[in-house]
Amino acid sequence: MDFFNSLIEDVNNLLNDFSNRKFTYNKENTCNDLGYSQVILQRDTAFELSGTGFNLVTSNNMNDEIIVIGKDLNEIQSNCKFARISIIQIEDTADQQTAYNLIRKIEYVKYHYFPEGYMLRTTSRSHKEAVRVSKTAVKNGISFEKVGNLLINKYKEIPAVQGVKVIFITDEGADFNKLTSLAEKNNQITETLNHIMNNVNFDCSTCNLKPICDEVEGMKELHFKTSMGK
Repeated sequence: MDFFNSLIEDVNNLLNDFSNRKFTYNKENTCNDLGYSQVILQRDTAFELSGTGFNLVTSNNMNDEIIVIGKDLNEIQSNCKFARISIIQIEDTADQQTAYNLIRKIEYVKYHYFPEGYMLRTTSRSHKEAVRVSKTAVKNGISFEKVGNLLINKYKEIPAVQGVKVIFITDEGADFNKLTSLAEKNNQITETLNHIMNNVNFDCSTCNLKPICDEVEGMKELHFKTSMGK
């Protein structure tokens, strides 16, 4: 499942010139996972992060690591822009339905991790991601490394996930508009896959997702193969 590889390349090109901090994945060094969605009131909030969050799935080799570009959670003093990108290696499979099902399972992870003191707000129909961090969490040493380790743990509950790189971005110099456009493109590719795998409207001349099929390598072939098989 390499439909997202061009986006991964775009992300890497966009971030290559920024200094960063890398942390090797450590499944034990995590935030406490509350197991439920918490509410952090405004009076208990240290700051808020707002921006975008999305997953990119590939069969290429991926090291388990967390990368922080910009200030870490213990260094942020006020509300700021933010992005979270997870690049996830899955088992290489010729069965596109299996790969598509994995993408859906991976997407569900963002609704099922609950770092204590890190209130995440996101929706199934949007790439927007907002975080409210509590004063207590900052005092207790919350960090992107710990949040990232917890998130990787959750991804790795899916047996086919082989490697995960989580990138957190708070650097003011980052092109957040470009990151948002990449997130939107990612949504379009996923929507097109959903369209194809569910055998919805195979008349390309009337399909509003045709530009994605035309642009993304292998998408037309999948569309044709799926339509012939049903």
